[in-house]
Amino acid sequence: MEARDARRLLPKKAKPAGPNKKKTDVDALRKALLSSGVDAGSAGKLTGSPALERIVVPIYWKDGLVFHANSLWLPKLPSFLKSFEKEFPDGQVRWDPDYDEENPQDATSDVAIRVFFNYQEDDQGDHWSPKPTSIEEQNYYRMLKRFSYKGSSPVKAQTVLQGR
Repeated sequence: MEARDARRLLPKKAKPAGPNKKKTDVDALRKALLSSGVDAGSAGKLTGSPALERIVVPIYWKDGLVFHANSLWLPKLPSFLKSFEKEFPDGQVRWDPDYDEENPQDATSDVAIRVFFNYQEDDQGDHWSPKPTSIEEQNYYRMLKRFSYKGSSPVKAQTVLQGR
């Protein structure tokens, strides 16, 4: 079959896979990182890393004093944000550059992504996020399962940012 005939079998909107797809994925990841509060320099380090396909970042929500942390596969962040926005329209996903609150003051902290399921603000400007319902919590864990890293030897985002 000639190449011309093979093209006729593809849908009209089909795009060739290749280097442009990778560039689009990196651009989408960069936009997702910036929209969640990552500074431009850190977003550049993460998206420019040779280990990009193996980077994971802790993702958590805080219920009182209890953290519920899991790992998110960083290249899947744009898809996670779309799913999260659809499931939790009043929620927020924010980059947390100081995740480990128990570190000594001079020590660098791990970075993470913090999730707020129902982000609210009162008249005084105070913010809070009520605990998710059990159904919301189940949906969140289902999302995490879809967007978690399944390969071998993951690389922590903090390691990339510190240049190790």
